[in-house]
Amino acid sequence: MAGESHERVADEAVGLCSICVHAATQRNARGNLFWRCRAADDDESLLRYPPLPVLRCHRFEPGERS
Repeated sequence: MAGESHERVADEAVGLCSICVHAATQRNARGNLFWRCRAADDDESLLRYPPLPVLRCHRFEPGERS
């Protein structure tokens, strides 16, 4: 539709991870949701479970997360 934006908007509580292809979510046995950075598997400068919200990241890549 004309004028409709197709850009994804980041969740303010999560930040860039909410719209990053490298992000994955995981629930523990208590039902708590954790955001994991899969890019941290091969980039030692990143935290596997970064403190949220993430506002800047050199590996941020917008797209569909898993």
